Amino acid sequence: MSEKALLNNKLRNRITQLEYKGLSGREDEIKKIYKEVKGKNPPNFEIYTSKDMGIGKKSGFDGAAIHFYDKEKKVNQVYYFMRGTEPTKDFPDVVYDGLGIGAGSNDNQIEDAQEMYNKVEKHINKKQNKNLNVKIQHYGDGHSLGGNLIVTLGLITKDFTNIRGLNDAPVNIKQLKRVDKQFSNYITQIKGKTEDISTKELLKLANTYYEKQKATISHTWVKGEPMHAQSFPGSWYAGNKVTMLGNMNTEEMINIGEYPLKRLAKWNLFLKLDEVRYNSGVSNIIGGLSLANAHVDDSVLLNIPSYVDDVKEKPLKHLPGIVLGTEGAFFLTKQAIKSPGVLVQGIKGISQRDQAKLHGINYVVKYTEANAMKTYYQVFDSGSQEEILLDYEQMKKFVYYCANAIKDKEANLNALKQYLHSEINEVFEAKKQKLKMKISREEASPQSFMEKADKDGATLAWFGQKRVAEKVTFDKTFDPLDDSVFTPVEEIISSIQEEVTYYQKFLEAFFQNFEKMMEADESVASDIKSMKEVVGGI
Repeated sequence: MSEKALLNNKLRNRITQLEYKGLSGREDEIKKIYKEVKGKNPPNFEIYTSKDMGIGKKSGFDGAAIHFYDKEKKVNQVYYFMRGTEPTKDFPDVVYDGLGIGAGSNDNQIEDAQEMYNKVEKHINKKQNKNLNVKIQHYGDGHSLGGNLIVTLGLITKDFTNIRGLNDAPVNIKQLKRVDKQFSNYITQIKGKTEDISTKELLKLANTYYEKQKATISHTWVKGEPMHAQSFPGSWYAGNKVTMLGNMNTEEMINIGEYPLKRLAKWNLFLKLDEVRYNSGVSNIIGGLSLANAHVDDSVLLNIPSYVDDVKEKPLKHLPGIVLGTEGAFFLTKQAIKSPGVLVQGIKGISQRDQAKLHGINYVVKYTEANAMKTYYQVFDSGSQEEILLDYEQMKKFVYYCANAIKDKEANLNALKQYLHSEINEVFEAKKQKLKMKISREEASPQSFMEKADKDGATLAWFGQKRVAEKVTFDKTFDPLDDSVFTPVEEIISSIQEEVTYYQKFLEAFFQNFEKMMEADESVASDIKSMKEVVGGI
């Protein structure tokens, strides 16, 4: 079986880009792209599209799969491609973004994605039984909304070798609980229920349950694009690896879901109240989307573009509504002036409006081919219950720093312990010996000692008669060293030992976690193994 992916990231990006035009009937273009990137013709392949299968007409879902197969070369790989939001083409995508991701309440597109997947797999299995005897490998790519769909699909099916989200929308943890029955059963086993469980607790459970699947998922984001900056309620970027593309100095986009003056609000009552209003407003919007999903028929939502076209053609007919809309906009403007949070977000959003274009698949393709990228690794922190991005190169430097720090500090520890248990006593014994020698000299010349002790002779003389000292005896016992002599050194040793233990635990945790996390990434896994060997020899 072919161990490595047949398509590299550049190829997968360009086919994802082509999927916006639809992959049906584009065999020649795919062959051309393959040859441009790899310098040779591709193996045999077959294209499947949701459109050809009659899937997604109502929901707006648009996906495709390409099955590459070659019995002699033992190639049997299927690649799933899911496109993202296209407001100008399919308005339902916008609705799904709000309802499916933001509120976690619309399952239409993920259900269509599952239906397409099942049909493709059934067809391949039927063909495989006839012509192939090689286990199939699954790969997935999705841009924007498509990233949300392919990652969710991968978590549900648990069949994928590798999945990439490109400027992708996050998985919604509450939706995942609903559409993945196995995950729902797992929650019931652990918690005894599936409802009334906090988002943080669900994320913790998901990170444990999908541990193997996370190792196969990565995200590729253009620095400064708007999607990944947003904190949707219940959002989860499942996966262990994040690649940032483009200019690393580009400012991150505003996060609409987070009050922008959060830090100042801690100390200012007015801003604290504004924060409560702001967060309530965000919750109401999400709640409203859920309500719309429950009570508004899809046909109404699908007819909105037609309504907009009718307004353009017959403005007088819709004049009352237009006026009302204008008044509504004026009301929102007044709210922005009243709310510092809304005002700050508005001003910032206007200043960053040109960054919205970075969300497009074209920029993912452009920056990947220019090799303008930096890799981070995502770790779930069980304490804060949040995903933390780690700069891998900086992490490597810190690993070597820790290893060298342990080496230096252990040398210092040995020196201090030697000083504590040997040198202090040696110094003490030397001082005692010196004093004993002095005592012996004085005892050997008692008269000389007495004369030095009584220089004016007043004590020893008696009406001219001089006294002679016949013997001088000293106390030769010595008290042991006081504990106060050892305490400062012991405290220093204890402090350094704590630092050594901290660095050792960090290295142990690093290798334990990263070896497990990166086992699906051969190059990183090999790098970590080499690093472990070097660190072990320091």
